[in-house]
Amino acid sequence: MMAINEFAKELTSVPVYLEQAAELIHRGHKKLNKDAVVVTLSKSGDTKESVAIAEWCKAQGIRVVAITRNADSPLAEAASWHIPMCHKNGVEYEYMLLYWLFFRVIYRHGDFANYDRFARQLELLPENLLQAKRQFDPQADKIAAQYHGCDYMMWIGGAEMWGEVYLFSMCILEEMQWKRTKSVSSAEFFHGTLELLEKEVPLFLVKGEGKCRALDERVERFAEKITDHLVVIDPRDYPLNGIDEAFRWIMAPCVVSTLLVDRLAAHFEHYTGHDLNIRRYYRQFDY
Repeated sequence: MMAINEFAKELTSVPVYLEQAAELIHRGHKKLNKDAVVVTLSKSGDTKESVAIAEWCKAQGIRVVAITRNADSPLAEAASWHIPMCHKNGVEYEYMLLYWLFFRVIYRHGDFANYDRFARQLELLPENLLQAKRQFDPQADKIAAQYHGCDYMMWIGGAEMWGEVYLFSMCILEEMQWKRTKSVSSAEFFHGTLELLEKEVPLFLVKGEGKCRALDERVERFAEKITDHLVVIDPRDYPLNGIDEAFRWIMAPCVVSTLLVDRLAAHFEHYTGHDLNIRRYYRQFDY
């Protein structure tokens, strides 16, 4: 969702708002009315906050699109439209569903003239992602072998890549591996976090391919002077056969997602011996 919000800023005049479901329930939003469409995504279809906001919208006559696996889930049943997830695993495939939906909407609005070409090329993405994983896997093994025991690490990225940094640092390393991380955007890094960087602190930089790549490069130049442990993940290193150069920056979050959430997470799991499915608190009891 975060990448979609960034694309919207650059590509369309359609008002797009990215909201945390729990906050939206408590606070509301003046722009959320019967002319709005709410898009929500939950693999299980029973995420409490997502279901609550969908049911609230339904009661208010606000249309809801639910992207979820189970057609008989509470989320799907509360939605106006259900888009089924047919894949077993892989956040990047959830992105593909969002891409087809979002870019079709702005195409119909007159903002993305090359939608048909983009949609056809999106079908080529899974094979490209498979090749990217194969290419990255040896590097992923080395990264995990070296850094799985670290007490603290920084994860930096920005713009359309910020969601990938946020997801991997919090949902994988913190939630699934119990690793302490600091994630911050490339722009915000220089507003305080830079003072925490030292020679022995690992910094992972996820570079984008869009207009804000210059901000990532600024972080890279700074970090090279300070830490001995700079790791750069750059989607430009991975070919996307059959996909136009003009679409690469849009596809880049999918590439990084498959590298990190699929391969790097698996290697961290291997070296830490900590099963990615083990939780102390999440879904263990009510809170």
